[in-house]
Amino acid sequence: MRMRDVARPGAALAFAAGLSLIVIPAAQSTTSAQGAGAAGVTETVTPLSLYPAPGQPTPSEPEAEVSTSVVPKDEDDLRVATLHADVTADSEAEQPVENLINSLRTGNHTQSRAVAQTVQINDPDVVILTGVTYDEQQQIAEELGGYLSAGQHTETGLDYPYVFTAPTNSGRESGVDLDGDGTIGGAGDAIGYGEYSGQYGTVIFSRYPILEDQVRTFQNFLWSDLPESSMPEGRFSDLESSVLRLNETSLWDVPVEVDGQKIHVVTTSVAAPPDDADPDRGDDIRRVVADYVSGHAWYLYDDDGETASLLPGTPFVVAGVPAAEGSSAEDLAVLLDSPVLQDTEPQAVTEVPIAERPGSQGEPEAVATRQIAGEPDRRASFVLPSAALEVSGSGVFWPGEGEHGYEVVNPDSSYSLDDRLVWVDLTIGR
Repeated sequence: MRMRDVARPGAALAFAAGLSLIVIPAAQSTTSAQGAGAAGVTETVTPLSLYPAPGQPTPSEPEAEVSTSVVPKDEDDLRVATLHADVTADSEAEQPVENLINSLRTGNHTQSRAVAQTVQINDPDVVILTGVTYDEQQQIAEELGGYLSAGQHTETGLDYPYVFTAPTNSGRESGVDLDGDGTIGGAGDAIGYGEYSGQYGTVIFSRYPILEDQVRTFQNFLWSDLPESSMPEGRFSDLESSVLRLNETSLWDVPVEVDGQKIHVVTTSVAAPPDDADPDRGDDIRRVVADYVSGHAWYLYDDDGETASLLPGTPFVVAGVPAAEGSSAEDLAVLLDSPVLQDTEPQAVTEVPIAERPGSQGEPEAVATRQIAGEPDRRASFVLPSAALEVSGSGVFWPGEGEHGYEVVNPDSSYSLDDRLVWVDLTIGR
């Protein structure tokens, strides 16, 4: 197993001991792996075309034209990307998190290989992976770093020496009956939706130093402490309100230092699937993000008990999955219409007409980032730079049939992801 160096920033609250910056070695040509029969490993089937396992020689094969689905990054730009990775454990396993870790250690976890290949094709400098299970020892984040550093399916491994992850409210037991079904326990009674502790978390990988002593997390901010909140009156008892945090996962402000300039990565992600989503809570989560980056979140306390927003003019990027499904029922305008944010509306990088794509009901839109069987594709993942930053390009990785990387977005393939990577290139005066 690769050695790692973990630095844990201090915090006033006990949960903050789980925050960590993981320093990962430079990209390697091989990864350590246990036998496929390791205890607790869930069998996954990788298409034969993707064998051998990471780090082994890959048979030569004709490659599609890369330029039809990938935009080269200018060497003076900073590429920030996000992808809903959905690297989670089998909730029915006796020990879900341990099961996932063991599966990752085989080096042939299908979902993680597809995620890594997607990231490698697009080559971002900073990538925010949402929907990743959190474990206290950060082994899942470390193993994912190994997948990124090992070339997947003819791609080149990437070196991300700086990694940040922290606890999530997803699956965190509340001890009360939040969903009102008369019993305590289960996904609906967790602080954030989750069938086991840590089910949906986030990991940030960066080529540039993460200033871990300046990271702020807002996992414990109570929904009831939000002024003029959308919490329905009488829905929760005083006891339930006293434990219900606003964020389903967490809200982070993670500063990254790029050639002497500090860029704040502000990220959050909803946890509940669309059928279980709470639009009132979601609207307030997005409102808090908008207030924070605009300097108006005077009420917001972080997990160290400090209150402060970003100062006006601070360079930042909001990234993640701030809405359950991106439907009109959710208030995205509070973010997308904010005067301190810019929405470049990234579109698919492709020469194949979007209308010809398989798997979507109705005519798909070029900005869509999530494929849902039998329903229209939706825009779920966002990268929203501050208005003060210069944007030189943006896009959604959504190649069509015959284009480079099609196997990771083809809904008819067992290897494909449900979500697509979205990126923005920033010129920050380097």
